Amino acid sequence: LKLSLAFHSLIAAKMAVVLCETVFRQRLNAALVEVKNILEVSKHPKFAENVHHEYRDKYQLSQCLTHVASASQLNCLAAIGLKQDQIAQLRAWSDTNAVSLQFHFEETCSFDRYEEKTVESQERVTEVETRSTLFGNSSTTMASKVLTKVKEHFWKFHFKYEVVAVKGVGPEQILIRSRSGVEEVKTTTKQTPYPEVRAPETFKVDISWLFRNLNERAVPSFQIDRDDVACRTPRRNKDMEAALQHFESFRTWTQRVAEYMLKLLRVCPTHDSVDQALASSDKIFVPVLPLFEEGQPASNATPSSSAAAAPDLLSGASQDIVARVQNLGDGEGVMLSTADVNSLLEHEWRCFTKKFEEVTEALRSRTTGTITFAEVALIATLRHAGDVSWHYAQSVDYIEGMLRSQLIAAIGKEVTPADFAEYMCFHNRKLFAEAYQPLPFCFAVRRSESHGPEGTLSIERMASDSNSSSAGPIATLVASGTSSPMQFPLGASVNVSFGGDRFLHAWLCHKFSNTIAAPFSLVSRARQFSSMIVLVGRIVSSSIFEPKHAAIVQNKDELTIPLELSTIPTPKEFKDAISSLSPEQQRFAKAFRSMQLESTLFGVLVIQIKPQLEKVLNLAHDSLTKEIKLTQDLMKLFISYQIPSDLLSFDDTDAGLGAELPEATARERLEAVKGHVKAMNEMIDMSRREQLEQRKKEAEYERPLEKEDQPVYRSRGGGGGRMMMKANYAAMESRAEPVMFCAAAPMADLCFSDAPPQPSPAPPAPPAPPAPPAPPQPSDPSANRQQEAPADVDAAPSSGGRDYTKVPHEMDRRFEKLDTDGALRPTIINPSGPWKKVSQQSLLSGSSTSHLEADEQKREKDAAFDLLDALTKSGALPLDHASLHIVVAATHCFDRTVTETVVRDNANPIDKVERSTLIMASTIHEQPVPALIQEAHRRRIETSLPMLMD
Repeated sequence: LKLSLAFHSLIAAKMAVVLCETVFRQRLNAALVEVKNILEVSKHPKFAENVHHEYRDKYQLSQCLTHVASASQLNCLAAIGLKQDQIAQLRAWSDTNAVSLQFHFEETCSFDRYEEKTVESQERVTEVETRSTLFGNSSTTMASKVLTKVKEHFWKFHFKYEVVAVKGVGPEQILIRSRSGVEEVKTTTKQTPYPEVRAPETFKVDISWLFRNLNERAVPSFQIDRDDVACRTPRRNKDMEAALQHFESFRTWTQRVAEYMLKLLRVCPTHDSVDQALASSDKIFVPVLPLFEEGQPASNATPSSSAAAAPDLLSGASQDIVARVQNLGDGEGVMLSTADVNSLLEHEWRCFTKKFEEVTEALRSRTTGTITFAEVALIATLRHAGDVSWHYAQSVDYIEGMLRSQLIAAIGKEVTPADFAEYMCFHNRKLFAEAYQPLPFCFAVRRSESHGPEGTLSIERMASDSNSSSAGPIATLVASGTSSPMQFPLGASVNVSFGGDRFLHAWLCHKFSNTIAAPFSLVSRARQFSSMIVLVGRIVSSSIFEPKHAAIVQNKDELTIPLELSTIPTPKEFKDAISSLSPEQQRFAKAFRSMQLESTLFGVLVIQIKPQLEKVLNLAHDSLTKEIKLTQDLMKLFISYQIPSDLLSFDDTDAGLGAELPEATARERLEAVKGHVKAMNEMIDMSRREQLEQRKKEAEYERPLEKEDQPVYRSRGGGGGRMMMKANYAAMESRAEPVMFCAAAPMADLCFSDAPPQPSPAPPAPPAPPAPPAPPQPSDPSANRQQEAPADVDAAPSSGGRDYTKVPHEMDRRFEKLDTDGALRPTIINPSGPWKKVSQQSLLSGSSTSHLEADEQKREKDAAFDLLDALTKSGALPLDHASLHIVVAATHCFDRTVTETVVRDNANPIDKVERSTLIMASTIHEQPVPALIQEAHRRRIETSLPMLMD
């Protein structure tokens, strides 16, 4: 639901942006036609996107737009009533104090009088009177009207408003505009139409920015400091952000004041007779336009920057323009000349004058009340000032939109996170030396190079509905080798030691805003007649792997385990968060931080089954490679019936004398094991038949059958007893369950879970051999694994191997030192659900898909642990053919999308992710960065990332 709401909010925001852009484009098209009429015929103004220009021209355009918007805003204030000398005073105030523009208003409503008058109704009443006379009936028609006495109440609505400029919090202020008046309001009830006294209210806006960016001649002098480290683009810098904030707050202020003034107009009883278009600003030209000039640069002719003080337009008198611009970089690039820009400002002023003349003519007879020239002209001026602020914001965004459009046009499409990840794989192949290049996380599980793979293990990015091409194995930085044996717990008291290869993977993810991350999964695939055990968990110490999940993958199984990625705070965020905590609170936070960092060590242990079967059965190397049926039978005996391995292994000692027999060949060992397996299968079949016979006898005892020659008595429902009993026999025979053996029982003595043991002769079988001399096994081979003494975990050798639990802490330390952006977050990988398993029931059958929930996952883990218990003799035998993959992950988080990161932040995400990749590579390979990269990139890295080359 949250994702759905967020998605709909994002769509609504995008639609609002598109609507604003559409309206702005329509206004630009209309304004461009008017601009061509204003300027000389030799001028060729065009939209900036349609004129070839350089990057620095965008900065000049931003400054030009700010100058024009500031001058236009000053002219609006002058139209309200601001004088030239007052502008100089406000500029002086802004050097030391804040300057605010305030709109005060007061309202009162008092009873004046009442009058009674007779109101004639429009309805007429007709009466017809009929009289009888000597000559017949005669009728007389009489018409009358209805008169009603009405008492009218008259009220005096007093109002007063003023616009003042205030220094700081007062009391110094400059009065710009004020007016008070009275409007008579008539009602038919005694209830006052408006509050008797309305508390005075004030609308405020800070205009310090405007006057601080004027020179001594009241000319805009705004500049963008491109040397500031925070300056990103012509739109994203401190100077432009301050300007945009000023114009947006001023626009909000004008909207509030104009809204109040419109309510004031409606107080007048005859306000409907006034044309609403009089208060509109549609006919006033907005000079804030993102235009370039195509062709020769314009001349440097510049009119005077300002005019002498003159009466304001709201008084009805004419006035020259107050503010113009200067020094817009004439003769440079494609910018409009100063003279051309001032021509646009002068045309705006002419539109003001024409608008006010129109209002004066329309309201010539209205000199009192709430609807006069002053109110209507003030509303039109405020609306125009709001239009100027809106045009300024849209024009600045237009410049940023140009950057975005040009970038997309250069690439041919908008880059998605999947596209960026694909490029980073390409980039890393060029960056890293061959020995250290990132590799796809897809590893073949095989005994040696001369053997075919048993299957594959991979971490894959799953395909999404919108982009299926992004699916495939992830790329990781890999440090491989062998280290000291490690252990993992098989039960509360059993630990299994394993050796084999070790792979330390560094996985760097990228996360951009407003994008849904692609799902990742751990995928295990087995080939036909192949099998392996997959354990998923964490590295909890230098010598302990703790499995949380386990499964047997065999015979073309495909097991997909979804992975959930969660990030923890960056080192800088953590350090800033605990900086003001007490020492005890900091120690508490650091303890949990340490646990979270070690939780980022995600481990996957893959165990090959065939080599371990050969070891536990005392067979020669490679004996089971081509013994498909024998391997399947052994797996079934170990998993389904939990047969002890001692009952199936080859015994190379004399049971009676305890002496070693002459060395047997590989074929003799294999044949001996085949004999044990055959005998065990025959015993299981016989036990199954005996169990079935026992159940038949129990059924006969509970419901004796009729004799063959007796008639069959059917029930009322039509079913026969004998037929029902035969059906029950068939059902029992079809669902005969596997026989469960007691672990401590000899081969000839079977224990059934649901029937007492039956004395029946067992077929001859080889005697149960004792445990092989090497490796040693417990003195009681039939003991259960939960009853064994716990192994000494800490005694496992760890010298000479790498302590993987220190890798996250070292990586976190390097993140804090080298990640100057604070964008790298350590990432915890957790298996989630449900699992997906594609399996094939038989060699010739089709595949079927099932989804494993928590209960099914536990059964898979129990089956895998039972098999491991048999293969290791409850931890007595180590696992030699195993490979451990340790993944430490981090996520580079961006605050914007790929395109917006380049456009808005003027940042190259390739460089950012490259730095993060080099930090992780240097950590897991324990090598300096110069040793990891190709020589062709050394100079570039030294220049762009010198801190990594130390």
